Amino acid sequence: MLRNILDGIEALATLERFGTVSEAATRLRLTQSAVSKRLQALQRSVGFRVVEPEGRRLRLTAEALELLERARPLLAELRALASPSKAEMGSSFSLALADSIAASWGPAVVAKALSELSDVQVSLHAHRSVLLMESVRLGRYQVGLSTEAPTPPDVLHYPVTEEPMVHIYSSLGAKPGKAAPLITIEPGSATWRAIEAQLRQHQPELLRRALVPVESFSAALQMVKAGFGDGLAPLGLALEMRLPRSSYRELPGVRRRVSLLTRKTVHHLASFGRLRDGIIAAAAEYFSKRRTWG
Repeated sequence: MLRNILDGIEALATLERFGTVSEAATRLRLTQSAVSKRLQALQRSVGFRVVEPEGRRLRLTAEALELLERARPLLAELRALASPSKAEMGSSFSLALADSIAASWGPAVVAKALSELSDVQVSLHAHRSVLLMESVRLGRYQVGLSTEAPTPPDVLHYPVTEEPMVHIYSSLGAKPGKAAPLITIEPGSATWRAIEAQLRQHQPELLRRALVPVESFSAALQMVKAGFGDGLAPLGLALEMRLPRSSYRELPGVRRRVSLLTRKTVHHLASFGRLRDGIIAAAAEYFSKRRTWG
């Protein structure tokens, strides 16, 4: 019963954010049938309808919205009751990396931090940034490392680094193509929301190009390498792919702030404080050293 409620509320929160069962299923990496079954099981558990049709989409009922708002602060504790583990001792954490961070500097930075912390363990995960914060709020993960976005009051954030964005030249050439399209992350992503205003202020000429949005920075870089246009990506990804330094430039004034996200019930743990400080130090060391690569 408890597991059905936990899974159902997670499905409900995802549906609230994205509006359709198909999109919620994609974000949760489930089938549409599985999402529908979770919502139906939740309705049976709570005794009222949680969704109703609105054109081709579904919307949450007033009762469901109230349920979701009340449940979020409690859900992490319910998950701990449903799945007791070493996490109760405060020495083991589930940590989710936003996918672009997981594909570049995140794993190395976390590993470096843990090498100095013999009493702390981490189970590492990767997740799309658009759902990472919600997953932390709902207790799916205890800690998240993601592009900073406006945070609700039940989530705390600790700045880790301000990662520069880079302009990468088509085919990894030595200069940008003036008429080349700009391939970058989709507008709904946390990174784009964080940098769009900075681009308008500091690099407006880039926004005058034809934009080609894709779902991942890794895909964008492969398209750039193949000559389909210039690219816009985080510095860490360019460093990890060992792109020639002549093939990209850092964009002054355009950075994405990356932060650790956690709940109030986790942040007071001494072991979390050590993990947080270790990750911040390891990130600073990473960017300092990698920038010297040729």
